[in-house]
Amino acid sequence: MKFINIKSYKTICILICAAVLFAPFSLEAARKSTKSSDASEEDRTEYKANDLLNRGLELLNQKQEERGLKIIQSVPEMYPESKAQFKAYVALGDYYISKYNYDAAVKQLMLASKSDDDNVQAESLYRTGICYYNMNKYDKAFMILRRVTNEYPWSVYANESFYYIGMCHFKLKHWTRAIQALEMVGTSVPLEDNSGMPAELGQRLFVKVYDKDLIVLLDSKDKIKVTLESATGDKEEIELDVLGKSGTYYLGSIQTLPGKAVPGDGILQCIGTDKIKVIYNDKNTETGERNQTILTSVNMVSSASIGFTDGAYREYTKGVFGDQEFFIRVKDLDKNVSDLQDTINVNVFIEYKQEKETDYSLKGVNLDDQEDVYVQRDSLNVKLHESDPSSGIFVGSAKLTEALSTNNITSDDDILNAQKGDSIVLEYVDESNISQEENKLITYRAKVLIGAIQDVKIEHREIDSIQVKAKKNLIEGKIYRKLGQIFKDVGLTKQANEKADEGLQRVNSVIKIGMKASLDRSVMEEAFNVKWDLFLIQGKLNDAIRTCNTLIKLYPDSPLVDQALMKVATAKMESEDPQAKEQAIRILRGIIGLPNSTLKAEAQFMIAQFVEQQLVERYSGQSNINADFSSAMVQYKKVLDNYPDSMFAGQALEKISNYYISTKDYKRAIEMMEQVFNDYPDAAFLDQMLYKWTLAAYRLGQLDVAKQKCEQLLSEYPDSPSAPKAKQIREILVKKLGE
Repeated sequence: MKFINIKSYKTICILICAAVLFAPFSLEAARKSTKSSDASEEDRTEYKANDLLNRGLELLNQKQEERGLKIIQSVPEMYPESKAQFKAYVALGDYYISKYNYDAAVKQLMLASKSDDDNVQAESLYRTGICYYNMNKYDKAFMILRRVTNEYPWSVYANESFYYIGMCHFKLKHWTRAIQALEMVGTSVPLEDNSGMPAELGQRLFVKVYDKDLIVLLDSKDKIKVTLESATGDKEEIELDVLGKSGTYYLGSIQTLPGKAVPGDGILQCIGTDKIKVIYNDKNTETGERNQTILTSVNMVSSASIGFTDGAYREYTKGVFGDQEFFIRVKDLDKNVSDLQDTINVNVFIEYKQEKETDYSLKGVNLDDQEDVYVQRDSLNVKLHESDPSSGIFVGSAKLTEALSTNNITSDDDILNAQKGDSIVLEYVDESNISQEENKLITYRAKVLIGAIQDVKIEHREIDSIQVKAKKNLIEGKIYRKLGQIFKDVGLTKQANEKADEGLQRVNSVIKIGMKASLDRSVMEEAFNVKWDLFLIQGKLNDAIRTCNTLIKLYPDSPLVDQALMKVATAKMESEDPQAKEQAIRILRGIIGLPNSTLKAEAQFMIAQFVEQQLVERYSGQSNINADFSSAMVQYKKVLDNYPDSMFAGQALEKISNYYISTKDYKRAIEMMEQVFNDYPDAAFLDQMLYKWTLAAYRLGQLDVAKQKCEQLLSEYPDSPSAPKAKQIREILVKKLGE
């Protein structure tokens, strides 16, 4: 897959002239000297920070993990103004990901996302999304990954983000949206001039246009088009769709195939290493010129794949047997150079490993640093024929003969000889490929012998270190927390309490050790985190609240503080005591006031839910005419205004659109639902939105729109609870429209 960038920059420069007053030369020289000194000091600081980071990374590579982590963690503390601190956060995030500690990884990566470097921001957000994906928190994964695709569409991490967005939908069984996201993989590349760059033949060719003028098309139905012309006569026109929210990026694609040109059929046919010219009409250039043609080009190539296969030339194999025919398959689309079945040549040879001579005078001394030497036993040149005209797939076969003696082997005949233990090697020279390496030699080996699997050795070691003991107990506590939660979810309360008790013994041991010895702060914080979770599994809310309060007193600046406060607020909100609920609201407002909290949006959404629930209780048993939920909608609107990129913004939009439907303001309800689909394409409630959109459009008399949304619901969400009702509505709409 390959795609081309077309840039059309529109930049308005404002020149500001300022009067320069005369000043003594010595003062000006002093200023320059001060600036130079500041710059050199900044460079020295950056060098020291990077040097410290590299030492930590080197220790991690040497498996001295505890020392390496401490050094990397010290970089932000010792050099808080350096750019290297963000690299340190990313390195810590990667380390925790490798240990499957995704919660800890998220904390580090979110710190890294505050960097001024766009690449660091994109990478840290992308890795955060992967963490949420691995934790099965798909809503949070959608929120983070969409930030990457919308804010950094040029980044390679946008490609990876589209993949994980698709995988999230796949896990949720949203097949249509999974396909839509996966089709976007590979569509983001840097905005450099890539004229004359290669593209892979046989894959979709993507064209991306960046033009600031195109923002005006966001509110119109107009489409922009580009024309593609091949040197061998094909000519195709493709439409581009908006990419992201900015309205300045547009994307389109077309399938490429080897074969004779058929202009206008929607497929770009190429022969050999064809050159494609891409033409875009820029209606308003940066210099003020109108209707200017912008050209770029791409060279079509094919990266070859080779191997030994079964007799049907389908499945690759790693074994070739003596005295039998073996089969070869080479796929190289740019070798299709005519309308006939073309041919290519490949080289096949037999090799064996030469035995090393043992020098007994050096017995007991290990100086064996020589590489293995392989000797060619026999070779054969094989001609392959194209399987079908213009297929670009070449196949052929030859026979391998088992040689009983090396004396009977000659290299200049048409027989390929081998002995037991030899390897057969296929060689092919790929003249043109996506890596732009000319005459790239590709090899494929097949082994005859199969090695034995070694026995598994199990060891048990006693642990002496206090730090290691604490970490071991913490890990076991997390395991019991997981088991306890599973038992609780399936209704086995007794077993859940037993597992929670086991976990509490472990984490209490960790906390006790930490109070006496100098444990890492991160270990202590995590122990408190596990402890309150275990209390919640047992339903001991007061104990969980006391644990949270202890953590807050010990580590008021901990990133877990907002999580602790949220758990306290949630526990109080579930209480039947009205005063406890009022305390919960105060705690939630306190979370919103924390400068670095990641739970502000959730806190504001919970406040809105609380206000809504109060109104529901107030109007319970009364006529809907007297019900006024506008104060709750004000709180939901705060989620939208203050946290538009959060996962709760889409849910707030759903609440507001439901409110407009309940008040029969269908026009505004549809406007809100349009915003939901534009800004939150991965929301879990889109099927319900489509159903309500159908009803709102029906009430407004927009029967065509109602039918379209109804069919979209049935097509994309066939298993939705609203699907049976949607089928009935569709039948009514078909009758009313006379279809």
